[in-house]
Amino acid sequence: MEEPIHGRGASGIPDSSGVPSSDPRVNTGAVPRHEPAPAVWRDGATGPSAADPAAATEDVACKAAAAWLHQFERTLKTCRLYDAANPTVQRFRDELVHALERLVAEHGAVTYRFDDEDVRCGDQVVHTARSREDNLAFVFHRDGVRGLTFQPGVTAEECLALVDAVLAVTGQNLDGDDLVTLLWEAHLRHLEVDYIPAEGDAGAEGPATTPDDGAGPLLPWPTASENDANTAAAPASGADDTHVRGERSEDWAIGETTDEVEATFAELDTLAPSETRRFLAEFEAERRVPPATAALAIVYACLHTDATADDRREMVAFLPRVLRAALAAGAWSEAREALRLLRATATGDWSEEAFLQEILQPVGVTRVVERLDQQGPAAIADYLALAQELGAPAVDWLTLVLSESQARLTRQLVAEAIAAQVQRDPARMAAWLSDPRWYVVRNVVHILGWVGGPAVVPLLQTAVRHEDPRVVAEVVNALQGIELRLARPVLIKALEHADAHTFGQALHQLSAARDPAVARFVTAFLAHDRFLQRPAEERRAIYAAIASTGGDEVVADLEAALNAGNWFDREMEVHRHAVARCLSRIGTPRALAVLQAGAQSHRAPVRQACATALQTRHAA
Repeated sequence: MEEPIHGRGASGIPDSSGVPSSDPRVNTGAVPRHEPAPAVWRDGATGPSAADPAAATEDVACKAAAAWLHQFERTLKTCRLYDAANPTVQRFRDELVHALERLVAEHGAVTYRFDDEDVRCGDQVVHTARSREDNLAFVFHRDGVRGLTFQPGVTAEECLALVDAVLAVTGQNLDGDDLVTLLWEAHLRHLEVDYIPAEGDAGAEGPATTPDDGAGPLLPWPTASENDANTAAAPASGADDTHVRGERSEDWAIGETTDEVEATFAELDTLAPSETRRFLAEFEAERRVPPATAALAIVYACLHTDATADDRREMVAFLPRVLRAALAAGAWSEAREALRLLRATATGDWSEEAFLQEILQPVGVTRVVERLDQQGPAAIADYLALAQELGAPAVDWLTLVLSESQARLTRQLVAEAIAAQVQRDPARMAAWLSDPRWYVVRNVVHILGWVGGPAVVPLLQTAVRHEDPRVVAEVVNALQGIELRLARPVLIKALEHADAHTFGQALHQLSAARDPAVARFVTAFLAHDRFLQRPAEERRAIYAAIASTGGDEVVADLEAALNAGNWFDREMEVHRHAVARCLSRIGTPRALAVLQAGAQSHRAPVRQACATALQTRHAA
């Protein structure tokens, strides 16, 4: 018995060597559904003879085809139940591929025919729907597929493409394509599809519908071969083949290659996710660019084009707004660039002096301080660079910011910047020494201490008269790095309004070397009526200063202090011992003679104080 003929002959079924039609549409209702015609045999019979030995071979092939179809159905169910990466799914798909390869290797080409309930192989039913949910034939029949032929050489990719196509049209998330379209797009070289075309797709000379036996004219797949494209289907009556040149399916000419277009679409589909992410990332990055930065970029672009003089004037007139917006937003680098552009393209419409007066206003200073106190060292450095760009007039701006800032880091960095700017001319800070806010004056004195040098001494001489002891204390600290001969008058002045701690610190600095003038000034404290009422810390500082700076010029005053006072006062006794130690530390012959004479005094307190001082000296 001969094999069934599937070529485009009298039955109108496409030849097995033909390529499927380019039409991806499915006959979903325009063409009536019909039962498939029984296989046509070359001898005109409708089936093999019972006595023909080939019937047994065909029966074995049908049973093998039925087994593979059953395995195909099980694979579909498994793929629907589990994720695609599940090992069970992978095993079922691999076994299905191997089974198909064995089937076509042992029995050659295998053809399945589909109606609305049954699947046939040859003249035998190999699958019957047991329920609506278990109707494999309907999946193909619904989308217009009437036959599938697996040719020898079918690959694993082609087998799995068929599985994926059926899953796509039967899953929960349908993508809108039909089975014919999916199979056509897969370019299955060893899988031939017989399908019913949609109305009008067969051309003007072909019938729009198929006959009741299901063997009406079917379209070939589009191919790159012109001979295949020019082969038209002949009617069932056996008339000569005809062809209408230029025939089209949808928007693609039948017979033309679709590889290039489909490769382009595939590339677009592949790149779409990454390109979408890139576009969104760039969009968000662009939105995060501060307005001042974007405006400066536009200005730069415009100024470097062939803009006219009027255009440049208009652009420059817009820059002050950019500068103010950058200052308000704390974008110090952008403000610096805007300032440079304004200076480089000055047209006379912008005044830097007026701008400096504007930024010195309390509202502007407060806004700058709020931004700086919230920013880190890098942003503060950008602000200081902007202030340096403004030059000497920015010292007042920096000082105002320093006076209002609540952040320690901001105050420290701004103070260092001010010290650097006034290094050559500290007198620029003189006006701030009369500020009514004590902490502003103290900050200025602190900066002058960093600057150092003889030039700051007159300024500190002014500051030391401040009524707030905290300012005086800062003056004493600032004088530590200044030569003593220059600092001495300021330190002596500081003793008048200093608290106990500052008093002692000033005397300590004055005691760095012997100085008769300082010694006489300090020794005069001993003769004050209320000397013994001074805090003990101050008295100890006075004694130490006398011993460090004094010589014979103060011995007479010390001798008078040693013998003066109430003999029974406890504080006076401590005072005598301290004066005696001062004479011992001065150590001149005149001072030691006073101690030796006192050790022979008939007054017991004086005798005891002098004897103790001499013993301590000898022991040392």
